[in-house]
Amino acid sequence: MRIKYFTESAYLELFDGISDNISSYSLADNKWVKELFGDREYCKESRIESCLPPLDAAGEEYSNVVIFYDVFKDKLSPKQASNPYLWAYLTHLEYWEYTNKRWAAEGMSVETVKQRFFCNTEDGNRIGFLRNAISRLWWIGYLSYQESRRNPYELTKLLTSHSDICQSVIERNFSMNRNVTIGILDAILEINNDPKLRDVGLQEKGSTKYEWRDLCKYINRYGAVTLLDSLTSDDIKDLSYKYILKQRNG
Repeated sequence: MRIKYFTESAYLELFDGISDNISSYSLADNKWVKELFGDREYCKESRIESCLPPLDAAGEEYSNVVIFYDVFKDKLSPKQASNPYLWAYLTHLEYWEYTNKRWAAEGMSVETVKQRFFCNTEDGNRIGFLRNAISRLWWIGYLSYQESRRNPYELTKLLTSHSDICQSVIERNFSMNRNVTIGILDAILEINNDPKLRDVGLQEKGSTKYEWRDLCKYINRYGAVTLLDSLTSDDIKDLSYKYILKQRNG
């Protein structure tokens, strides 16, 4: 089957009508979407040939990332994965049940719908692709998958191991830079795997201040004076590793 996507007019009609349709986003059935458009054309077929894998709304995000990215890693380019009409179609039609159940705990506010059912890039920020319920599965995979590892999803496992590390790493100005994400995660993993060093996480017992937060802020500031795109993942790993140990040593 060919994957479909919303037409621009259909996407905008839904996006502009979120407030009017907000109660419908809490429904278990999504037939209202097709009823809204009636006989009007609201979607088109892409050139992407694939069956859509089943996702588990109650399962770990790591498992869903692996399932989804395994299918689409060679079928979607970053450019194609930057199409908001594709992801909004999937959340509203093919993966309605997953999206609805996965994010129901947030409550279906206008803002939640914007973030999870659409790719909210109103301010030009690409972080919207990392918040959409389905788009984030592909992008998390893309930003952390490494073919060369014995387990290509080793860094993905780390990235999705804690909601705070995931948010800290992917919701930054550098978030779409694969080398930066991999370098940060690689440094954290190396420290975690060193029996002489404590795992990266809480800085103090009972504290809510996570080491990876300060690290990501540091890399973000570093990007203000250095072109991060010019650095390799090994460069970022070295910067990250040294920063964490320096902070620990005062």
